[in-house]
Order: sequence, then structure tokens, then C-alpha cells
Amino acid sequence: MLDQIPPEIISQIAFHLVISPSPSSSSSSSFSFHSSSPLHAPGSIPPQNLLLTSRSIHDAIAPANNPRLYGRLFRALFDTDAAERRMRLVPSSVVVTLPTAEAVGLPDGGADEVEDKLMTSPPSTSAETEAPSRYQSTPPKPTKRSRKKSRPEDQSQIRAQDFTNELRRRIEVLSRLKDMIARRDVSELRDDDLWTVYFMLIENDGKNAEYLIGPKAVAHLPTFLDLYHEQHLLTAAVEPGYPAETVGRSLAMWIAWLVGGAGPADETPEQREERMFVLRPYVFAAQQYQLYFAPWVLPDLPLQAPIEESDSSNPFIADLSPKSRLITVRHYGRDLEICPPFLAHAAILRFFYRRPGDDLDDEIMDGLLPSRPPTRPPTRPASPSSTQHFLLSNSAIHDRDYQRLRRCYDPSITKGLRPPAWRGSWDGCWEGTFSFFDFDAFREMLAGHARALYEGPYGEQAQVWRLKETYSGLPLSGPMVNAGFPPSEPPNTYANLASAAAEAETLAETIKQQIDAIEGYEIVPEDELDEMLSLEDGGEEAGLEMLLTGTGHSAWGKFILKGRVRGWDGMASLVKEYAPDSRGKWIYRGYVLAGDIFVGRWRDTYTPETFVGYEGTFILNRR
Repeated sequence: MLDQIPPEIISQIAFHLVISPSPSSSSSSSFSFHSSSPLHAPGSIPPQNLLLTSRSIHDAIAPANNPRLYGRLFRALFDTDAAERRMRLVPSSVVVTLPTAEAVGLPDGGADEVEDKLMTSPPSTSAETEAPSRYQSTPPKPTKRSRKKSRPEDQSQIRAQDFTNELRRRIEVLSRLKDMIARRDVSELRDDDLWTVYFMLIENDGKNAEYLIGPKAVAHLPTFLDLYHEQHLLTAAVEPGYPAETVGRSLAMWIAWLVGGAGPADETPEQREERMFVLRPYVFAAQQYQLYFAPWVLPDLPLQAPIEESDSSNPFIADLSPKSRLITVRHYGRDLEICPPFLAHAAILRFFYRRPGDDLDDEIMDGLLPSRPPTRPPTRPASPSSTQHFLLSNSAIHDRDYQRLRRCYDPSITKGLRPPAWRGSWDGCWEGTFSFFDFDAFREMLAGHARALYEGPYGEQAQVWRLKETYSGLPLSGPMVNAGFPPSEPPNTYANLASAAAEAETLAETIKQQIDAIEGYEIVPEDELDEMLSLEDGGEEAGLEMLLTGTGHSAWGKFILKGRVRGWDGMASLVKEYAPDSRGKWIYRGYVLAGDIFVGRWRDTYTPETFVGYEGTFILNRR
């Protein structure tokens, strides 16, 4: 009888068997998971009882034969808007820089072979416990040319088969994580598992998070993060030397930030102390952990010529060699070229973040927050008591970060993003803190004493910034330690920051000084700016560059801010100069991340760019 029902009706029956709650639904399959929650599929996927009824029904609803059914199921069970939106944002071609065939000794047409080697990378499937390796430096290219890497026409669309592949993948990953949590052993965790969870979180619009957070979760992330902290992060922290920077740890740190923020509200002092202990290396060892998609001293990207490798044997020489961070992961049934998010970004956020309006500690307001090493055996931190709702409530806030990971993985071959992507990112008022590590401990750390990281005191101080964006038609060419402005630029001795009116006047005068600093510099009028940003190249050919100008204050006094934004990846570089009583200059470099959080590192401006300077961190929230 069932054999005579049309296949489309069988598909509809199968769909509702999976989606609709049923007290009697219970079965097991390698392609299924179960939950008593009506938010999840109460039946197996595919529906085993129906699948085994007859050969004709099996042929009608088997995943290999009916991807449309499983595409519908995926849409019903998971969020899809973010993935579809981001696929459309991927450009139809990627500009790559390649050596000519003759330069590498290949016959005519051999450049395609070089291109394949540059543009592909094996999927990251290694276990977290395997020996990690740093990202490989981009090899020097003696002769270069540009080509466009064409993508298939359907790459901007997610097909039913792609949803089917992703459904299978997520079920397998969630089932595997659930088993690990039940065994309380995450030692065999794979990078691919973490990528799947990370993508689910930054694509969440309400459905995805319910599989990962809360009492109805299939794989309860807070419990998983407790286990990961104990079995990976804490273990690495008590071993000699610096903890290795791996793809797995980067993803786990970001998952912890997205889910738990800077720690649960009911965190005890001992638990907080241990969390800070684990995070210290990634926060304070600026010379050891990457924070920028390309060295901060490179003002314009992609590179037009090879750069000499830095001397890695000297701990006092800064590593300014551009590196490829490209890896390939499977996502929606296709190979995705991407780089992992930075471990240091998430570590700084988890170490220092406070929601806007939170009261700062009295010690911070006084400019000093002493920190001591743990005096008792570490204890596992409590699970986050609440989700960072502002980071998981709207997937759109992660779009720009995702595109940056997709387009900025190699400063030598990727085009990066364009100036329109950053418009409006900095305008307005910001408040937060900057931190400074004890100078003697910092010096000991550079000399090779890694334990100084865990024992040295640090300070944290509140600050407020007011920034204004201005567009110029001529790129800066001065030293990056001065944010690209000429070193001969006069100091801000005229600054008057005594009142709001005086600050506005000083801001206008500072913008004028920036524009007058280089002959031929000019501000792009608003009406022309809209036209330039709407061009296909986003104004790059015209040399369009965003300048940042501002004022601010901290316990050290009031200051002037001036800098620029690197259009390739949106890295802001700003010089902070206390005025009118000059108390030195500091260069701030960082990114605005999801949630309007400006995070990065500051550095002294007296140490030459090629050497490791004295550095600290900063974090600012938009008011």
C-alpha cells in the first residue's frame, strides 16, 4: 500500500516523522541523535522505521537520493540565514600573487601547478593532543604576477546537497561531543569538531545555540569548556615554556568567550585567579602570540614585493615576517579557505572585558590592579551561569569578522577587504581600560624566563576615547611607529582639553594638522566620498584612506589621538599623546570585533619598529 504513495508524499511523511514529537519515537542509527526536547528532532535522521519499510520507500527518502528532504530538515532544525548571507558576500574571484612559471623553472602553463599549491591546503583534522606547529611563513617569491582565481558559479548558493552534508556533519560532531562529555574526557578532541561548534555559534539566530547551551543542549558547552580548561589549557600552563598556539586552542578560547564571556557571575576568587593564571601568557607575551592578520608595520597590502625573514634566534628582534595562516575546513559540504580567529584576541577579551555600565574596581580607577600568582592548588572554574546574549543573539554582528577570516589569511596573496567595510566602525565615544605589565617582569620574560609571565604584577587603568573618522585621498607613508605620519610632525603643544568646546576646537585643529602634514594631502568631501566608496574598488585606486582623530582622558591626564586604518584588514593604528603637558607617546594597534569591542595592544614609540618594544593591552566598548 505504501509503495503506491507518490514520492513527494513519502517525503512529507518522513519530514513530519522527524520533526513532530512522538512519545514512541525511539531508534538508533549512525546518522541520528536523540533528545527529549521538542526543539530537536525526536525521531531518527533519517527516519529508520519508515526507511526500512520497503525498497521503494528507502529509495524515495534515502539521504543520497533525496537531498531536498534533508535540506528542509536542516532548515527546520538549524539557523541558515547567516551561512547563506555570507556565501553571497564571498567575491566571485580572489586576487592572488603568484611567481611566474619561468621564475620557478616550470614549463609553459606550469603556473597553474603553483597556483594549486598556494590555494589549497589539507583539512585540519589533527587531534588537539598532536604536536602543534606555528603557521608557516610565506616563502619569498622572486618574480610576481597577479591572476584571478575563478570560483564555480554556484559557490554563492547553498544547495540541498550542501545542507544534507552539513546535517550529517553536525549530527556526528554533536554526538561525538556528547559522548566525550559523558566520559569526561576531551583528550581526543579534533579541530574539525571545534570548527563546527564555532560556526554554529557565529551563525546562531536562535536555533543553533539550543543544541549547545542550556538544560536541553545535546552537547552542553559549559561542561565541555570546563573539561577543556582542565585537560588542555591548565595542563599547558603548568608545563615549562610558553603554551603552544594551536588552531584547536584558538577555537576553544573563542568558543569560551562567545558562550561564557569573561567568566560566570558566581565565579569565586579562587576560580577567577586560576582562569587569569591560564590566560596570562596569551595576554602579556606580546612577542609570542600573533594579534594581527599581517605585521602591524606594513601599511599597504597585499604585498608587492617579498620581505626578508626576521631573525628568529634573537628574542629582542620583533617577528615582522608576513605569514600565511591559511587552512582548509569542510563547511556545508565544500572546502572553505579560512584562517582561525586569533587566540590572543579571545584571551584579552576574557581577561579584561566588562560590559558597558559595569562599575570598575576602585583599584582600577586608582590606576593599579595588583595581581599575584595562585597560592593554593588550582580548582576547576565554575561553568558560565549565563550566555553572552549580545554576542549570540544576532549572527549579523559576526559577518565582518567572518569575512576578515576568509579574505585576510595571507598578506602576500589575498586581496583583503575594501575601505567601505570599515566606514562608521570608530566614530563615537569609547570607554574601557589599558593594562601594563611590570617592566622588570617584562624584561625577564624577553630574556627567556617564561615563568615571569605567571608571577609578575600588572596594572589596569580606565580611559575614555572620542574618535572621528575622516577620509583622505592620499595614503600615509611615514613610520608606522608614528601611525604613518611623518616623524617631523610638530607635537600638540597647543592642545586645550579643559572643556567640551575646547576639545572640539582641538579636534578640528588636530585634523587640520594631520592634513597639512604631507604636501598634497586633502580631505575627501562627503558627497565625493559616497561616490568613491560605491566604486567597485571601494576607492582604493584613488588612494582613499581613513584617518582617525580624537581626544580622551585617563588618570594620567588628557590626550590627543591620531591615526589611520589599514583598509586590507581594518587594523587601526593610533598615536596617543598626552597634552598639553607632554608625557610621552604610545602607539595603539587593534581591531573592532563583533559587539563593537575595540581590542588590541599598545606599544612604546621609542623602541625601533624592528625590535620588541614594551607592550600592553587595551580593550574599549562603544558607549
